[in-house]
Amino acid sequence: MGAIVAAGLLSHVPSIMLPEAERKSRYGGRDTSFPQALQDIYRERLASLAFDTFIVFDTHWFTTRGFVVNTQEHLQGVYTSDELPSVIHNLAFDYRGDKGLGEAIVLQAQQAGMRCEGADYQGMALHYPTLNLMHYLNPQRQHRVLAIGVCQTASHERHMEFGVAIGRAIRDSARRVVILAAGGLSHQFWSYDEMPQHSSPDPHHISSEMNRAYDEMIIDHLKKGHHAAVIDIVPEFRSKCSPEGFFAHYSMLVGALGDRECKAAAVQYGAYENAIGTGQVMLWFPL
Repeated sequence: MGAIVAAGLLSHVPSIMLPEAERKSRYGGRDTSFPQALQDIYRERLASLAFDTFIVFDTHWFTTRGFVVNTQEHLQGVYTSDELPSVIHNLAFDYRGDKGLGEAIVLQAQQAGMRCEGADYQGMALHYPTLNLMHYLNPQRQHRVLAIGVCQTASHERHMEFGVAIGRAIRDSARRVVILAAGGLSHQFWSYDEMPQHSSPDPHHISSEMNRAYDEMIIDHLKKGHHAAVIDIVPEFRSKCSPEGFFAHYSMLVGALGDRECKAAAVQYGAYENAIGTGQVMLWFPL
């Protein structure tokens, strides 16, 4: 019988891929806490943990008609970000995929009445939320990687239902899995003209006080294990704060972890930070 052995709601900000000196230059002399946070998560939570596969809910992979699961057996290539090519470029990657588990997730979702398909095609792309986190958390490349996209037309409730199907497929498998919800919180950027004045990671630079208030309320609930409260907040959060990926990475995560019955309390690594207006955090759920 399979199991979800740990989970995280983790920022994937591109700057974590830069050398420290360049990060400080871009952040107005102050470094982000996130590279150290990810190193600490790896050392304290993952290095000695026995598991097979990372499932990554990737908030830069948008689908439209339904849910899509990367069912490739081998993930290999060279990645350059078309959004920020000077930050992430010529990044070679080579991971084992998890075709079997991916196909089991697709089947579970279809049996529950959802539109869901596997994708095992030449040229299927990975995105930097997956690659950035794997760079830090899968440095020896010994764990399989299974990326799942966000359906941009699906509601919070549908994403939770999909998460429930993912959890069921994992439990019915022989896999021990770590789930990573790869994305931030509120996601409203400063404008082109305003951006240079708000490069510091200090949360004072979050794009609005309302966004910061919602972010901090959600973080507080998650650290207390109050997932039912967060589930109720998400529709309002989506409508008011433009969360990254519609906050679907969290919706799928909480569905997989038990929906409203989930009581997993998060441990925060690093600080709550600004990234040119958006709210970012590193939260780890020991299970």
